[in-house]
Amino acid sequence: MSRVLSAVLVALVLSSLALFGVEHYWRGRGYAPVIMDSADFWSIQRARVYARDSIPLVFLGASRTLYAIDRETVLTRLPGYAPVMLARDGEYPLATLRDLAEDTSFNGVVICDLDAVAFSTLGIDMQRPMVDFYHQQFTPSRAMHRLLLSHWQRQSVLARPDFSLTRAVLRVWKQEPEPFHPFQWLNLRRFGFIDFSAGDPEPHRQELVRNLESFNGHFPRFPFDEWWPQVEASHGWVKAIQARGGEVIFYASPTSGLRRDAFEDWAPRAEYWDKMAAVSPAKVLNALDVPALRDFPLPDDSHVDYRQKPAYTHALIDALQTRGWLQTPH
Repeated sequence: MSRVLSAVLVALVLSSLALFGVEHYWRGRGYAPVIMDSADFWSIQRARVYARDSIPLVFLGASRTLYAIDRETVLTRLPGYAPVMLARDGEYPLATLRDLAEDTSFNGVVICDLDAVAFSTLGIDMQRPMVDFYHQQFTPSRAMHRLLLSHWQRQSVLARPDFSLTRAVLRVWKQEPEPFHPFQWLNLRRFGFIDFSAGDPEPHRQELVRNLESFNGHFPRFPFDEWWPQVEASHGWVKAIQARGGEVIFYASPTSGLRRDAFEDWAPRAEYWDKMAAVSPAKVLNALDVPALRDFPLPDDSHVDYRQKPAYTHALIDALQTRGWLQTPH
C-alpha cells in the first residue's frame, strides 16, 4: 500500500512540475490567463437579476456594452443598484429583454444598448439561444462546474482551450501558428475589457470597409414594414417590466468615424430610431444627443479602451441621472 501511495505522490509531483513548466513556457511567450465566455457563464449572471436588498440594474447589449461598462464605477455612483452584465459580443439583446419581460419575478431596471438594426428580423432573436439554454439546460451543477472553471481560467493560461493537449498535438501536426494573443477579456462578473495598446484596432475598421465594398458602399436598408412590427412588439415587453415596478432604458451607444457614417446611411436616424423613440414606452437615449458620449474616444470607432471605462461609465450615469432616470443616492 505504501508503494502505491508513493507512486501516486511521485506521479502527482511530476505532473505538477510538467504543468508548471508548460505554463511558464507560454507565459514567457507573452500569454496571460483569460476567462472565456460561454452559455453557462452567461446563465450564472442571468440567475442574478433578482436582488431584493438593492435594485437589479441589468445591462443588455452587444460588445459595445460588454466592454465599456465599469462595474466598480456603477457600484460607487449607484450604491442602491446591483449591476448585472448580460450583454453578448456580436448579438443584439431583444430576445433577452423579452425573456426578462416574461419573467414575473424580475422587477429591476434594464439599460438596453441597441440600435435600429436590433428591431430587424436579423437582430430580434440573436440572443435566443442563450435564453433557451438558461431555461432548458442550465442547472446548479453546471453553475458550480463553470464557477470552478472560471477561477481556473483566471489563474492559468492552460485553462484556455487553445492550450489543451489535443489542440497542441493538432497544431504541431498541421503546422499551425501559435494561438492568438487575446487583447480582450472578462472578469468573474462578465464585465469585459479591451486593451487597445496590445491589439491593433485597424482590422476592425478594415472589416467594415470590406463589408461596405461587398455592397458597393451602401448596406441595403431593411424594409420599414418588416421592421416596425418588432418595434411595436417591444412595447409590450417594456410595459410588462414597468407594470412590476421596473423600468427599461433604450440606449444607442456611440460610434465614430466611418462606422457612424455607414450606419447613418444604412438606417437613417430620422427614418428609424427617431420614429421608434417617438412612440416607445421606454425611456430612450441616443449618445449623439450627449456631447460627452457622442465625442468619447473610440480607438476602433466602436469600442472603449479599458483604461477609459470609468470615464465612459461616469458619462453615461451622468446623462441618465440628469434626466431623472436613475435614482440619485441621498
